[in-house]
Amino acid sequence: MINISYARPHHDRVHESMMLASAAIAASQPYSLTLKNQSASPWTFFVYQQMPKEASANVFSLAWFASPFVIVPNNQISFEWDVDYGFVWGATGIVRPGVTFDGQGQQPASPSGANTTQFTTSPGPHLTSPVQGDPQGSLVIKDASNVPNNTFSVGISMSGAGTFVTSAGPNLLHTFTPTPSYWIAAGNNVRVGEILDITTITQTANVVFPVNVYKQTYTLNQSNTWDNTTGQ
Repeated sequence: MINISYARPHHDRVHESMMLASAAIAASQPYSLTLKNQSASPWTFFVYQQMPKEASANVFSLAWFASPFVIVPNNQISFEWDVDYGFVWGATGIVRPGVTFDGQGQQPASPSGANTTQFTTSPGPHLTSPVQGDPQGSLVIKDASNVPNNTFSVGISMSGAGTFVTSAGPNLLHTFTPTPSYWIAAGNNVRVGEILDITTITQTANVVFPVNVYKQTYTLNQSNTWDNTTGQ
C-alpha cells in the first residue's frame, strides 16, 4: 500500500481539528427525553426504535426503555442515553411479540469500525469479538453452522439496551443498518426487552431530535395524543 501525503495550509488543519472536535463532542453528548402524563389515565410509558422494512426482514423492535411503574396523571419520567451500539444474543426460543428478550453477552459495535461478529454455540453460546467487515455503515451478525433453529436470537443494542432482535439459525446472516428512529408510546404492563408488534401499538409518536438538540419533552394530553412541549 502506498500512502501519499501533502502539506496543508495551517488554516485548513485548524478548521479540520475544530470539525473533529465538534464531532467528538456530539458523539459523546447524551440524549435526554422527558415524558409527561397530562391525560386522564395512568400509563406505562415506553420508548422503542423502528427500522425501515423491519417486518419484511423478520426483525422485531424491542421495548428499549419502559417506566418501571405506571405514570399517573400530572407526573413524568425521563430517559437518557448515548448513541453507543452493541451486539446482543438471547435464549428466547421463537421470536414473537409478547416474549421478553433478555440480552446476554453484549459486545461493543461500531458501524464505521468493528461492525461484524459471529454467533456460535461452541463451547457455549456467545458472540465473537467484533472485527471490521463489509458493508461499512451496517452491523453484521453471522450465525455459525452449529446454531440450532428456534432456540436463540441475536440483535443489536444502543446505550446498553437491546433495540432490535431476530431469530438465529444455522449459517444465517443478519445485517442491521442503524438509522435511529425514536418512538414513544403509552401502554399497559410493557417491560424493557419486550418484543413488540409495532403495527398494533397505539398512543405512539415519532420523536425527532433536530441537529444539535439533545433534550426533548413530550406530553400525553387529554386526547391521548402526544405533543412536543419542549421549552414549555
